[in-house]
Amino acid sequence: MIKKNTKAIFLDGAYEGEYDWKGGIPLSLNEIMTVKVNGQVLQYKLTKKEVTCDAEGEDQIVDVVYTFNLI
Repeated sequence: MIKKNTKAIFLDGAYEGEYDWKGGIPLSLNEIMTVKVNGQVLQYKLTKKEVTCDAEGEDQIVDVVYTFNLI
């Protein structure tokens, strides 16, 4: 069974921080995400995507880390 962990890192702006995204979202480099937070509408660009897979055991553990910058 494949088990997926997804982390999103927003480096700046009002949504700055690290977030655990349960279930994940399939995104591509340079994709733009609009985030509504505290009455603001912010646009972030996906600037880095890291995917690793641990296939040592019975299950495969896939870790995805997305890094976003405010545009």
